[in-house]
Amino acid sequence: MQLFFSLIGALGLGGILVALFQTIFEHKKQVEEHEHELKSRRYGAILILMLTKLDPKTGMPKIRTIRPDLKNLEDVEREIETELLNGVLFASDGVIKSLAEFVRLPSYATYIKTAVAMRRDLWGKKTSIDENILEVIRKDSST
Repeated sequence: MQLFFSLIGALGLGGILVALFQTIFEHKKQVEEHEHELKSRRYGAILILMLTKLDPKTGMPKIRTIRPDLKNLEDVEREIETELLNGVLFASDGVIKSLAEFVRLPSYATYIKTAVAMRRDLWGKKTSIDENILEVIRKDSST
């Protein structure tokens, strides 16, 4: 009889432990999904700001429709710097370093480098894409 109660107690405790671990795992999964969604939105916004910095004639009218507070290129530059500082909270080291390089030397090459770092941070994918991709863009735009 004592063996019976011990067995029932062990199974009950095991069930409780399984439920506890499932709850912890599910919470961790939800936090990671929320973090990924936040990063994805922030990175998209940062890339739009960067493109506006590189091509203000095209970018400023478009960005004003979604961010009326950004009135000129100086506002965009300050916003990119703010995103860099905020990125310390959530971005990978690679993203922070490449974005800092873009702030120091804005170019399509540093834009691509930052986008590749963001892609790696979001999806962990290695890629062979680099600033040489710009040669394709330049050829397409010259025709």
